Amino acid sequence: MKSQFFLSLAAVALALTSCTNNNAPEQKVETNVPNPQVVSADGNEIIYNVYLKPQDLRDADAEELYANFDRQAFVDSLFAAVYSHGVTVTDMEGNVLSIDDIKVREVEDPNYSRDKVAGIQFTEAWVYSPSSNTMTKTVKSMLVGYEVVEDSVIVAFRPGFVFRFK
Repeated sequence: MKSQFFLSLAAVALALTSCTNNNAPEQKVETNVPNPQVVSADGNEIIYNVYLKPQDLRDADAEELYANFDRQAFVDSLFAAVYSHGVTVTDMEGNVLSIDDIKVREVEDPNYSRDKVAGIQFTEAWVYSPSSNTMTKTVKSMLVGYEVVEDSVIVAFRPGFVFRFK
């Protein structure tokens, strides 16, 4: 049985080596061209949502997905970035929001309470290089989204404020 295996292996190796063309001219790779194999999302940004709490608020099992995520600490850190660290945020149209704008909304409108922050919408540029098999993602902006709930299911995000990154 072992001899049949080795004979088969030898036959495959012989067949593969006999298929190569040693007389073929050597191919040159153009090295002064900037990596032509890079596939980029420049101009074609990808936008996607990440939920910070279960979409179906009745689904007790979905809580397991968020067991290792401290949503409240994350949300508080976003507000602290604005209130304490002076990070500038905008509305969806790019208009700068003041600290007072956000504080008034948070205090006066129950739809904009921190407990209702349910997701983040990321805008990213992706670059993939097949030659090095690497992927680079650049986060361009992050929109804080507040839950819009129908029948105990988060059906959409109400836009809050946007962090824009360089």
